[in-house]
Amino acid sequence: MIIKLAQINRLFVLLLCFLPFFASADKLRFVAESLPPFHFLDENNKPTGALVEVIQALITSAHLDASIEFLPFARSYHLAQQQANAFMFSLLKTPHRESQFKWVGQSYKSEAFLVGLKSRSDINISNLEEAKNYVVGTIRGYHADAFLKKAGFSTDKNLSLSVKYDRMWPMLFKQRIDLVLTNYIALDREISSVGLDPKAIKKYIAINHFPNQLYIATSPTTSDDIVLVLRQALEKLKQSGQYQTIIDKWGL
Repeated sequence: MIIKLAQINRLFVLLLCFLPFFASADKLRFVAESLPPFHFLDENNKPTGALVEVIQALITSAHLDASIEFLPFARSYHLAQQQANAFMFSLLKTPHRESQFKWVGQSYKSEAFLVGLKSRSDINISNLEEAKNYVVGTIRGYHADAFLKKAGFSTDKNLSLSVKYDRMWPMLFKQRIDLVLTNYIALDREISSVGLDPKAIKKYIAINHFPNQLYIATSPTTSDDIVLVLRQALEKLKQSGQYQTIIDKWGL
């Protein structure tokens, strides 16, 4: 009898942990833009990438009813900011965004650099101020957009904003822009995907004071219980070594 009661108590505690999900009919949505090698569609049009595998492991570990979708950055951002149970799974955490989201946990950490063509012997910079003498490109709506504007760059002089990376990189190779502010780790796959040679690119300077932590983030209207379950599941993935195994697999 004692054994049966103990088993019933454990089952009751387990049910309480997942009660928020049973009480909600909403399916969780994990959204992101296409950004190889973190998240992108494979040749069969299915989500893949390092952070996609992390999210898939979270979904399995926490027994969630969830989907993974790729949307333009602006739409993903709006959904995660405004819609309960929508999660952007690689959002750069910045002071400006701090109060606009609930933050589940860090999904990755990636350093930022100004990069450009190795062949550009005319580019000689040692800091961001000197880069103002050149045209720097980034993606419209990224934190890099706001960061560069705050640093004194402007679109009528030395800042070029692209909608997607597949437009930005050809501009760099055609020397319509001089430099790009980006997280260096994703470059090879991005540049190769548009038929260009990533070996032609080099780092010019590191942007050390640029935020470098990518997070899983969701709307303030998402239940704290759901955020807690995901946070704990992410922590377990990291403690078990499964997270690092995924990251290592993708060469990150």
